[in-house]
Amino acid sequence: MKVKTQARLWLAGLALVGGMAVVACGGGDGDGGEDDSESLDVAVLLDSAVTEFLELESFNFALDFDGNTSPLEQLSVDMETIAGDVILPDKLKAQVRAKARQFGGINVNVTLVGVGEDAWVTNPFDQSMWLPLEGGNPLNGLFNPSEGVAAVIRGAANPMLAGEEEVDGVAMWMVEGTVDSGDLKAFLESAVPGYDVKGTIWIGKTDNIIYRIHLLGQLAPEEPVDILRRLTFSSFNDVEPIEPP
Repeated sequence: MKVKTQARLWLAGLALVGGMAVVACGGGDGDGGEDDSESLDVAVLLDSAVTEFLELESFNFALDFDGNTSPLEQLSVDMETIAGDVILPDKLKAQVRAKARQFGGINVNVTLVGVGEDAWVTNPFDQSMWLPLEGGNPLNGLFNPSEGVAAVIRGAANPMLAGEEEVDGVAMWMVEGTVDSGDLKAFLESAVPGYDVKGTIWIGKTDNIIYRIHLLGQLAPEEPVDILRRLTFSSFNDVEPIEPP
């Protein structure tokens, strides 16, 4: 299914998903052939990577917090993981594992669908029951991995090449940098400026596609100082259609 990309760059520098912080990732040697790291222009690499990403029609994503949680106020839960598909510009289907505040912090699993301005979520106690989601589509500001990637890369201060690594058979460059927490509202609506978030981004050597982003550091006072957001991407331009439930 092809949908024209109309990604809006609303957080000029959303330093999250791609920021590039030094997250214990250890650099290994990729299989990218001859070593051309000395001639690599990091600024050009990042610009090419964000351009490629914003031209995608769809992708799969998975986000976790390395054992911590992050609030998703629209559902009144604290997320442990969220994973699913995005079809640009405005379709989302994701599975959320979280702790429900209204029920003593018990673990719940729900499916979330957003299409256009509207969104629906399954009843955590009856997965066959769909409920309208107050506030509409989370892609419209609450959680938007596509806009987050662009913001992180464009907001990263002093990006530098950190090494090379092979992930699932793909040779990748690793770039590190620091982003201000206030630029990461695509990942946490309540993010406030003033915290340095360190991140690492993995970019395919041959296709300039962003495969992984790690962000280390709090975005708001209530978060742990060492919270780690781990975001991965796959199934580029190859996801199932997303329709209202």
